[in-house]
Amino acid sequence: MLEFSTMNSSADLLEYAGGFQALEEEDLKVALPIVLGIICLVGLAGNTMVVTALMYDFRQGKSSVVNGLILILSATDLLILLFCAPLRAVTYSKPSWSFGWLVCKSSDYFLHACLSAKSFTLAAVGHARYKQVGNPPKYIHFKCQRVMTLACAIWSVALLLPIPHGLFSTTKRSGRETSCVLEIPPYASNFMKAFGIVYPMAAYGIPMTFAITCYIKALLINKPRRNRTPNRRHEIRRVTIMLWGLTVAFAAMRVPDWVAWIWARHRYMGSPMPPTALLVLAQVVLFANCTVNPLVLLAVSEDFKEGLRNIWKLATCRKARRRSADGQAAAATFGEKDSVAMAKSAARSLSVLPTVSAREDMIICRDEAQNIPPDVQHFWQDRKNAAPPENNDPIPWERQENS
Repeated sequence: MLEFSTMNSSADLLEYAGGFQALEEEDLKVALPIVLGIICLVGLAGNTMVVTALMYDFRQGKSSVVNGLILILSATDLLILLFCAPLRAVTYSKPSWSFGWLVCKSSDYFLHACLSAKSFTLAAVGHARYKQVGNPPKYIHFKCQRVMTLACAIWSVALLLPIPHGLFSTTKRSGRETSCVLEIPPYASNFMKAFGIVYPMAAYGIPMTFAITCYIKALLINKPRRNRTPNRRHEIRRVTIMLWGLTVAFAAMRVPDWVAWIWARHRYMGSPMPPTALLVLAQVVLFANCTVNPLVLLAVSEDFKEGLRNIWKLATCRKARRRSADGQAAAATFGEKDSVAMAKSAARSLSVLPTVSAREDMIICRDEAQNIPPDVQHFWQDRKNAAPPENNDPIPWERQENS
């Protein structure tokens, strides 16, 4: 969103961009960054859970086109909370722009691109849900290429629509302070007036009207069928109302932002700019919408809760396996240490025992040989030198028989 201050006295076409940089209330300079910081923490945690649960369902083969689009929607919220909300929080707390020319030109452009992508994604979710209600979703026919094609088409249009925000945003220096402003030159004033009419319709009016119409048609055609039990029909209706609620919440929470945006574009010469209270409210509500999707899914969607439970069980099982593996490794290490200690103790015990060197062994053996009597030595020498008798009898078996 673009925040607005006093206009250029000559052209009356000067606006603040990248955040309202002229807050005079010291309380707002402290409170706004704190509120945006809390929104960022809650939104990052919730959307990360949504993305993790849906990615787990994709890996398990239990997903649909609607779930794929919800994944894109949560990823877009993560982009807003990571790159846009912190920048605005810092801008509110400082009287001067300190992020440079490139960030000034891309800050409003990127935020509007993400918001347009959310509008188109919600419209695609409504159309996909309408198709699912008419034909029950079959996970086996789900194709990831279809979701990727839709995502590329959505982001291509979303990146094209807010190009004027990037073209006319620039930095201006006034004394020691630098401001990021949207300065529209006189030759582009007619174009920006037309842009002020076309852009809200293309990025907000048409997508939201299309999405809400698809949900109404889905609720009207949700009639009893042979293959649907009452519980199944109630579940389909409940999910349809939940998705319709996400669209209505986004449309309602963008109203203050669009009121301020259109007010600044279509006001008469010399008329007052949107008040600071409206600008602050529009910013807070705009970023707070990034926390709505995970909260609604956590409160209403049973599939989302089941996915989170499965992820928790998987994480706890992996942690238990890691602990058991660490325990086995510690036991093996302890056993190796015990064996090494036993070997060392055995070596120490052997080192204490009396030993006989080779030289002493030879002396002992020589002394024992000298103590043998001569006649015994002669006897054993004769026995050793005597050769065994040769047996040359060719027929020894006959002699054995005669004997």
